[in-house]
Amino acid sequence: MILRPRHPLQFLVALVSACLLWWVLAGQRSENISVRGVKARLTLVNIPRDLILISSVPDLISLQLRGPLNRALASANPPEVLLDLADARPGLNSFPINERDITLPADVEVVSIDPPTITLELERQETRVLPVRPAIEGVPAPGFEVRGVRVVPSQYTVQGPESQLLALEWIGTGPISIEGAAGPVETVVQPVLPDPQVRALGLSSVQVIVDIAPETGAGEGPADRS
Repeated sequence: MILRPRHPLQFLVALVSACLLWWVLAGQRSENISVRGVKARLTLVNIPRDLILISSVPDLISLQLRGPLNRALASANPPEVLLDLADARPGLNSFPINERDITLPADVEVVSIDPPTITLELERQETRVLPVRPAIEGVPAPGFEVRGVRVVPSQYTVQGPESQLLALEWIGTGPISIEGAAGPVETVVQPVLPDPQVRALGLSSVQVIVDIAPETGAGEGPADRS
């Protein structure tokens, strides 16, 4: 007696599906477990708002990973280290890098991390309002003199590391030439900040007016000075 399926087409489809599933699972089980060194991007997260980082930060962390790497690391997104700085304090801070800080597929484990600890220096971030001192260059035309200099606005608000701001007494500007001028010089210039970590808040430029007029007593004859 020969047994035949009641629905041969459905039976054939089920048989093929079962074979394909077995082949996929068998391929996954037989995939070689390997160890590979990779570079992971380092990203600092949760930096306290009142602190500013003043030390250099490595861009990449060296990892040794173990697992079915040919499949697990085929994604377009490379591994990334998310280092949490929520507990940072002013001064030197050492942050260990743990496996939980690394974004990886579930079937990949971390064998080693280099460096295992990152040391970072942070300072309090301060804000100061400082006077603007324009950089005047050159001399007026013969018979003329500088009567006064006005800056609008006369003060500038800056933000940056506490140690740098405490050392500042004023903010300079780009050069303003009055060479050979026989009348007022008016221009808009950019303040010159002392360090990339010091940034301006609010306006990005100032107006400088240099009042140039004839020298006092110019044009007087001998009889006028007697």
